[in-house]
Amino acid sequence: MAPKTHRIQSIPHSHAQRWLLAHDIRDPKRLQRVWRFLRKEGVRLQYSVYLLAGTRQHVENIIDRLWELIDEDADDVRIYPLTENTRIWGLGTQFNDGGNTLCDAFMDKLRALEHGVEPSTPADSKKLSFS
Repeated sequence: MAPKTHRIQSIPHSHAQRWLLAHDIRDPKRLQRVWRFLRKEGVRLQYSVYLLAGTRQHVENIIDRLWELIDEDADDVRIYPLTENTRIWGLGTQFNDGGNTLCDAFMDKLRALEHGVEPSTPADSKKLSFS
């Protein structure tokens, strides 16, 4: 079996700790499988947009798994690195996933977790769960 190659240019910013993943999955059954997988890997921001945290290697492992779940001729998955200084603003009604409304305070807590700083309260830890 030939080694798997990713048909993407390359993922720049090898030190990025956060990644934005967006997908367009055409088949409802494949969409369910992708959704079940991604809900364990990141925070769902919108119906087909996720915030991932991890190293480049971790994201490449996610890509490998997604190759097994999608139809590359019909589906589209894109992953963008976010730098440490990237700020995200939300306008209008934001997707709310168990209290994980994306705001500066949430992003600051996420950044602290990425740098090994424990959340200040057990409630903060629960709010930032990636599962």
